[in-house]
Amino acid sequence: MPRKLQLGLIGTGLAPRHLYLPAFRALGRRIDLVACTNRTRAKAEEYAGLAGIPVVHDTTEELLADPSVEAVMISLPIDTAPRYVLAALKAGKAVMTEKPNAANTAAAKRLLASAARYDAPYLVGENYAFMSHAHQLARWVAQGRLGDLRTVEVRDYTVMDKGQPWFHTSWRHDPAHVGGFVVDAGVHLAHVLREVVGDPVEVRGLSALQEPDLGPVDTIAVALRFESGALGTWSSCFSAPLEGPKIRITGTKGVASWTPQSAELVSASGRVTRAELKEDSFTGQFRHFADVVVSGAEPLVTPADTLGDLALMERLVKGR
Repeated sequence: MPRKLQLGLIGTGLAPRHLYLPAFRALGRRIDLVACTNRTRAKAEEYAGLAGIPVVHDTTEELLADPSVEAVMISLPIDTAPRYVLAALKAGKAVMTEKPNAANTAAAKRLLASAARYDAPYLVGENYAFMSHAHQLARWVAQGRLGDLRTVEVRDYTVMDKGQPWFHTSWRHDPAHVGGFVVDAGVHLAHVLREVVGDPVEVRGLSALQEPDLGPVDTIAVALRFESGALGTWSSCFSAPLEGPKIRITGTKGVASWTPQSAELVSASGRVTRAELKEDSFTGQFRHFADVVVSGAEPLVTPADTLGDLALMERLVKGR
């Protein structure tokens, strides 16, 4: 078994607590959490107690200077994360950062250009890339199991209100990144959609802010055209009851549907084939990061890939 990745955390907020911690516990033989930092030291200390992290640093600069840290996971506001990505790469640390890459497509392109100057690995944490049934959906389409594609439907509805912890994040109330929750959450579905059917060649849409606390936009309704000739729709609403994330694709030989839990293919004759989520996607994401840093594995998803996801979401929000 390869040695353990020596990982430091920059940011110990909602995602590290609710999403990463179970994965870190499952990967005890692959990853050592050696240090963490947060702008509020008490929050870092609390997280360190939960995760068994031995060292809490007062600043990011201190953590990046720590020789026991070989790689960092950056979980910070979308618009501020890029400067920490570059600081970590400059310090010789491998980097994984939360999605999306940056506040908008232009900023993400600048970040990629700057990051290319450094040799250390740089990845963006797109956990949907580690959902095995998303790859199965792509295989069904590539193998022609659906026949000629006719329609593609994407839905992403949820009520983002005071009952949701993410609602209370201060930087999300006045976001500096494009598209608010629609983009922040939507890049996941964009990643799956682009893997399965590619980028749309034409986008025409509308957007609205229907719940004032969810600015700048909480709803989009977009028509899509794909190179295959298939037509599609993408609808997102963060002030309506849960339906999604969900993708449904129809073709001349069958219909396929996908959610974060499972995928299903129904042939024209009624035969049903199912694929289930095999592993927590964050566990897969962090195992892969350890493989890239420790063993030199080729990244399965690159910052250029996730830039494409962000670019698509920006097009959808702008409606063109």
